[in-house]
Amino acid sequence: MKKFLLKLMTVVMTVVITTASAVSCGLFEINTDRDMKQVVATVDIDKTGDGQADKIYKRELISGYLSYGYQYVQSYGYTVSQAYELILDNLVNNEIIVQKARHEMASTVSAEDAQTVLDNLKAENAQLLALFATEEDVAKVNSNLSFGGDKYLDALATVVYNRYNNKAVTKNDAAFRFVSEDVIFKAISDAKDSVKSLVESFSEETETHEHEHVSYTVRTTPTMSEDEEDEIDVEKCKANKLNLSSSESTNALADAYDRFIDLGLIDSGEKYVNNNDISILNLSYFKVAITSALEGELVSNFEEYLRGQKQLTDATALYNLYNEKKEAQEAAYSGNITSYETELGAVSDSSFVVYHPETGYSYVSHILVKYEDADKADLDEEVKGNFTKDQVNAKVDEYASKIVATDLRSSWVQAGYGVYANGEVTFTDKYVYTDVLAKFDGTIEKMSYHAEENADGQEILSITYYGVKGNDLDFNQFSKLASEVINGDANAEKLVLNTIYNVANYNDDADVKKGAKERFEDLKFAYSEDEGNFNSYLGYLYSPYTSSTQYVKAFAKASKEVTEQGAGSYKMFMSYEYGLHIVFCTEIAVDFFTYDSQDAFSADLEVEGTAAYNFKKANNDLLESNYISKLANSYVTMYNGEGYVTKYEKAFSDLITEEA
Repeated sequence: MKKFLLKLMTVVMTVVITTASAVSCGLFEINTDRDMKQVVATVDIDKTGDGQADKIYKRELISGYLSYGYQYVQSYGYTVSQAYELILDNLVNNEIIVQKARHEMASTVSAEDAQTVLDNLKAENAQLLALFATEEDVAKVNSNLSFGGDKYLDALATVVYNRYNNKAVTKNDAAFRFVSEDVIFKAISDAKDSVKSLVESFSEETETHEHEHVSYTVRTTPTMSEDEEDEIDVEKCKANKLNLSSSESTNALADAYDRFIDLGLIDSGEKYVNNNDISILNLSYFKVAITSALEGELVSNFEEYLRGQKQLTDATALYNLYNEKKEAQEAAYSGNITSYETELGAVSDSSFVVYHPETGYSYVSHILVKYEDADKADLDEEVKGNFTKDQVNAKVDEYASKIVATDLRSSWVQAGYGVYANGEVTFTDKYVYTDVLAKFDGTIEKMSYHAEENADGQEILSITYYGVKGNDLDFNQFSKLASEVINGDANAEKLVLNTIYNVANYNDDADVKKGAKERFEDLKFAYSEDEGNFNSYLGYLYSPYTSSTQYVKAFAKASKEVTEQGAGSYKMFMSYEYGLHIVFCTEIAVDFFTYDSQDAFSADLEVEGTAAYNFKKANNDLLESNYISKLANSYVTMYNGEGYVTKYEKAFSDLITEEA
């Protein structure tokens, strides 16, 4: 489901998490001699009482301009003043939503759970608690101890622990008190990845900056379901270390630190210790990233809490709605195959076909690796003359050995969709479903950043990858990789042409089905040259009536075969027209969208990915979203006014560059 409240949270909250993406977009401007500690606004939805006003600093305003406000000026006709006004409004709205979430969620977090998280953080590394200290804590401890050292972090952690030890959660607590332990370790691990990426970019700076002249074809990216959240590997997060031991890495971090001070994103009084990960993360730039991630999770939990108040959960009521749709579709589709096929082709997780006048329809996901141009020309030449159909097919199959599959995600690398480390790029879970193909299989000669002037004569930084090229796999290598990925088994035997395979337990286990579909998607986005099949819900529609004339014959034939074998079947084959194909039957239409009884329907209501689950979700989403949007708008309207919000425009008037 779409998270309405999270959409209100400004991009400033997330942009700081992935430094590389911000740099790669060329959004860092040099801002010197700014008083970043000035407060530009305060927010307190209590207005009176024991609520503590949240402060918005000039540093956050500038960070917002560097991350997205600048684009409004350059591309959308905003003045600088209007851009800063937009950013400040977004920051204020953030604080309103976060404060409201704290108020409402404090009573839902048990003191026992909060204490367990507190104690576990302390047991793992007591200094972790220093990352959640308030500015008052920092001011108090920093007056006696050197910022960033072990004694400083220990003292700060003790203050935090003592404040929350054996205490119930209140609306004024830090965000980490409202979320689970795994989310906290994930936020800290992500911040470490941000440090690593930053160090990599600064360690490869060169004196001369030749621009990359290679043109990369922009490759489509997956449209990931907003509902899908991978389970957090807590142990992996805990094991994530910075390992900044080399002189090159420590020098690069020092360069980045100096740059951030120039930009105003770190205060010049902040220091860090090279061999202490917590000390580095305690720098305000990374500390804010962690806090923002946890506040985002708090708001997400708040929205889930609100949605729970508007749930349509009664199985009978849902089944009645299902039958109403079925009756309406029976009236529309009976005797009208064209209308029926049109609706089947438009199926999504929120649009359903529940009445089927025909059988034999399915959905097939598709991967294509095309011939090299020269090989296709040779094939055309070879089959001239009196070749029979069987002889042509045999010759086409011989050309499978000439097929070359290449990781085509070079443009993803250039766009900064992954984390760069040790000469490799690993894509984030926004772009891959599983770890199987998370790493770009290719070479990167080097990465560097360079300074450029924008249209206003301001200096910005831009990151560039040089010599990005996907590795080539021959037919045997790709056949082996495809088998491993589809089956989720590194020991799987390579695929053989014209053989039908089945994913084990595909129709018996919802998790197996979901995993196989996602792995096939990863393989598709990495290697397939059929972009028309990208981001399709279940794949192409196969029709027993029209596919033979709509599709290439070899494709239609293979689709028919895997359909007859059932969902979870797949086949690798060659076509004369295009090259190497793999088709995967994701669903049989009549099986996926039909229920014969309320019991069968009810059994699937909580099984993710089933028609009943999606039907319930779609109906609830509509009901809930209307409710949430009204609430969210009411919060912003209610509290974004006098008494709750105070703005200090004089504090940032020096940032406005246009004449009045």
